Amino acid sequence: MARLTLRRRCASLAEVASLAAFAAWSVGRALGDAWVWSQWLFWIPSITVLASASFAFAVRWLVGAPMRVARLSLQAGLIVITLGAVLRGDFGVGLGEAPVGPDTVRVLQWNTNWPSSDDPRTMAALGGTPADIVLISNRGAVTSTDLVRRWAGADARVVGAGPFALVTRWPVRKAIQVSGGGGPGKRWWVARFEVLPPAWEGQSLRIAMVDLPSRPSLSRSAVADALLQACEEGALGEVDLVAGDFNATDGSVILTRCFPGFRDALREAGRGWLATWPRQFPLWRIDHVLVTPEIEVVRGRTVDPGISGHRMTEAWLRRGQPAVNGSSR
Repeated sequence: MARLTLRRRCASLAEVASLAAFAAWSVGRALGDAWVWSQWLFWIPSITVLASASFAFAVRWLVGAPMRVARLSLQAGLIVITLGAVLRGDFGVGLGEAPVGPDTVRVLQWNTNWPSSDDPRTMAALGGTPADIVLISNRGAVTSTDLVRRWAGADARVVGAGPFALVTRWPVRKAIQVSGGGGPGKRWWVARFEVLPPAWEGQSLRIAMVDLPSRPSLSRSAVADALLQACEEGALGEVDLVAGDFNATDGSVILTRCFPGFRDALREAGRGWLATWPRQFPLWRIDHVLVTPEIEVVRGRTVDPGISGHRMTEAWLRRGQPAVNGSSR
């Protein structure tokens, strides 16, 4: 009898923990990261709340108790809601084998932040994931001309701007650092690149790369204001694509305030698990590829490179009609 009572208490504790996690997660989903206190709730991964509800359901099913059906129904409801959130935000069901044409641009974005971007494993990862345009944050020695030709081919060219590098076989019109600054844990950078895809009939693909502060205690709203000011003062101008390590999840005030109207390529056409950090067991999608409405997303995915703290983000893009005309605001 004592063992049964203990098991039922454990089941009740699991249910209480599940309800508390769901309540905190719900508040975070509703309020977003516009406030420092709510951003902690906004960062609660949906998959962990789903796991909590599933565990509580399993324990209650095994233990049994008065009002067992009602309690199981409650946990089942939490499972359905959080599973829907996981499928909507963390797992892509896009057509992974959607057809691509000569006008399709394959973009690869990656933060090679650890252990070192000149590590031979980094070269192997980049060489094993060919793309038309490779966008690298924390570029390091792996983006030197000699090493780039070893992993990207003899006809590849590399251009740098601040901590970013762009590698491509195509002509590059512009590569400038727009803004940058901050101290440890607060450092941020913005750069602009312009590339000429051969099939785009002289129309440039205008790219903004960003790398934003990683310190979780910093207000995301304040970071958004600083980024917006940096883009304006640095004259970032109109862009078609924004990529980089935002250190902000999907729906963040950073994305909606600084780049309104842009769409997340992976959320639109991604396939498989979309979170990018931490690489081994990704729970958060903090690396993004954003595009204007005039850019069509053909497909997208994340790639585990086997090194670094971040997964790679890949997107296949096509120029829509009318001609691209995006904005950083």
